[in-house]
Amino acid sequence: MKSLILFMMLLVSCSPGLDRIPDSHDLKADVDLFLSTTDPDVEIKILQRLKSAKVSHESVKGLLRQRQNPANGKPGLQTRLKFKNNGKEYSYALYHPETTDTPLPMVIVLHGMGGNGDTTVSKWAKRLNNEFIVVCPSYPMGAWWARPAEDMVLALMDHTQSTYNVDTNRIFLAGLSNGAIGTYTIGMFYPDRFAGLIPIAGSITPRFMNFLINLRNTPIYMIQGAHDPIFPIKLSRRVNQILSDMKYPVIYREHGEKGMAHGGHFLPDNEIPDLLEWIKKQKRVSNPDVVRMTRENNHLGAIHWARLNKGKNLASLELPGPESPRPNNKNGKIATLFAFRKGNNQFEIMGENLVEYDLFLNTETVDFSKTVTITTQKIQNQNNKLVPGEKKISYQKKVQKDLAVLLYGYKQLRDPNRLYDARVNILLETTLV
Repeated sequence: MKSLILFMMLLVSCSPGLDRIPDSHDLKADVDLFLSTTDPDVEIKILQRLKSAKVSHESVKGLLRQRQNPANGKPGLQTRLKFKNNGKEYSYALYHPETTDTPLPMVIVLHGMGGNGDTTVSKWAKRLNNEFIVVCPSYPMGAWWARPAEDMVLALMDHTQSTYNVDTNRIFLAGLSNGAIGTYTIGMFYPDRFAGLIPIAGSITPRFMNFLINLRNTPIYMIQGAHDPIFPIKLSRRVNQILSDMKYPVIYREHGEKGMAHGGHFLPDNEIPDLLEWIKKQKRVSNPDVVRMTRENNHLGAIHWARLNKGKNLASLELPGPESPRPNNKNGKIATLFAFRKGNNQFEIMGENLVEYDLFLNTETVDFSKTVTITTQKIQNQNNKLVPGEKKISYQKKVQKDLAVLLYGYKQLRDPNRLYDARVNILLETTLV
């Protein structure tokens, strides 16, 4: 028996990272260690100690909000930078204004086929009056629609935020030609990460237009040439029509110019002033009352405070790229989730092909001292119109705050403007199909 106890003591003492946790409680040290460690055992022990000490969510939030101002990045124009993601190395270029004491807006620009970040960054820094952080990654063939490219862009975005003083409520995604396709696809699947999308001289096919629903709270500024010989103008007109019909925040600029090399497939200089004026007015919406999303199996996840975890017989949509020439696509359905915050702790969810979803709550959106009621109802398609079916109560009780939701949520996104105190998980007894 003594040997067993000795063995267990040695096992605990040798667990990686546990010896780095100080015995005395230091809130800032605990939070810093939780965010820096990769050891799940360390995370669990820190959470247990914070809960035992009855640490308030507001005190932890205060520390997390203070972490948003790094100032370690080098100012000026930088090219031939390297960034590793998923074991591969990518090139990128960056511009940062020479002097600033406040968080700066950031524009991520995706180049077209044949382009690269080094030749793109100086053009866009000038277009934006050298007032914005400009990040221009490079990817083979400009195949930004491919999953490895998507992962790299999001990881580079996180890396830049950890190095520079970025205003997380004013991050934009822009791109020309193939870069416009990436702006649509990345922006539609992660719309809550951006204050606006700027696709130029490019569009998406009708199949991917289903995901425009996700842009309920993300403004989009489209620029397209009527005489573009590469991307048919009808595609951009159709995107504009869909967004306009849904009364989404869209501006569509169609120019009639013809360039010397590529017809109407370029960004005219005379479009820059209005675009810049628009960018300066945009700010990401926090905690919107309505969240709408369509999801396929490769992009299940949260948009703002709602997350679709599982759907029924969902498609896995993935286009080929240089790093994934033969993606494993699966035909299937698309899941839809519409979430409405009605006030007085009332939430209404409508959906199709839903199996499981989460709602994330904080003190700005609910009163934790009172009961929270969540109803779910099926969306029915009648004569090409979406009609809600029978409404059923899926949840009706008080919600307890959870430090694990707060800290793991911040650790994933590193976004001080998206801090949630609790999560409610809804697993539907009967799938909404």
